[in-house]
Formats: sequence, structure tokens, C-alpha cells
Amino acid sequence: MERSDELTLCRRIANGERHLFAQIIDAYSGLVAGAIASQGVESADVEDLAQVALVNAYKGIAGFRGEAKLSSWIYRIALNVARGHLKRQAAKPLTASVEEALESGRQPVDARDTADQSTIRNRALAQAMNRLPARQRTCLGLYYFEELSYEEIAEAMSLNLNTVRTLIRRGKQRLAEILDPRALED
Repeated sequence: MERSDELTLCRRIANGERHLFAQIIDAYSGLVAGAIASQGVESADVEDLAQVALVNAYKGIAGFRGEAKLSSWIYRIALNVARGHLKRQAAKPLTASVEEALESGRQPVDARDTADQSTIRNRALAQAMNRLPARQRTCLGLYYFEELSYEEIAEAMSLNLNTVRTLIRRGKQRLAEILDPRALED
């Protein structure tokens, strides 16, 4: 979609044609969920946070000026929602026992019973990604999981293109240092 078309669509939504927001949901809900997941949010929370991000985008649609691509604007909203969630989660005390976890509605899982090689690789990658600085993690997530170009990432994160290149290069280097090659073997 061209930027002028995006701006026109947003103006129409802001002026009362609410049903048109479905086009934005269809086009960007997967990307929003991916951006949130790339921040290290637990998979059980991703869908709820994606809905929050889309609601926030709807509420702020009148503020979209078209200076950046609509996808970049929505990514920023999604990243802010994910970061806010992670900050709130970090402030909560950890559950002290399995009994408390059950009382809160969470089911403890014995990973030894369900782990296969793919799960082990994914878990190792997720743990390694979580050890990266936030901007490196976000850039790598958008590059690999959302398949955005360096230019699109720079726009979505309001960064200089060379900064994005550096963050991705350093993130790749750091992942190579963190990951145990034996955990990634088939």
C-alpha cells in the first residue's frame, strides 16, 4: 500500500469509517504478534498483547501523520506494548512454589517429557535472544522473523540505517558466542 493510500485510509477511519480498521488488522496482526514475540514475551501473552497494540493503534489513528510507513508506526506501538508488559512482569514477585502457580491458574510443565530436538533448539535460541541487549534483539527479530529489510527496521525503530546494520551484525556475533553448538545439532 502506498503511503498516500495509508494516510487516506487512516483519515477515513479517524473520521468515523471504523469498519475500515479491519483492513489494518488483516494486514498487520501477524506482524504485530511477531514484533511482540521478538521481545521475549511468553507465547501465552502474545495474542492478548497484540490485541492491546491494535486497540492502541485504533485509538491513535488520528495521530498518524504519514511521515513513516503505517507498518513502522504500528511496529512502534507493538514494541512499546511489549516493553511495558515486560517491565510490569519484571516488577511482579516470582511465584514461590508449584502450589502458588497452580492457584494462579498456571500449569507447571515438565519440559523433560515434552522436549524434542526442535524444542531444544528453539528454547536455546529464545534464551540466547533474551540475553541480547533490547535493540539487538528487536532488530534481529524484525530481520529474521518478520523478514523486514534493514531500511524498514530503521524506519520502524526510528534508527539510522548504519545503526541497524551494526546492531544486527553485533547481535549475530553475540548469538554465536552465546549458543552452544551441541544444543543446535539435529
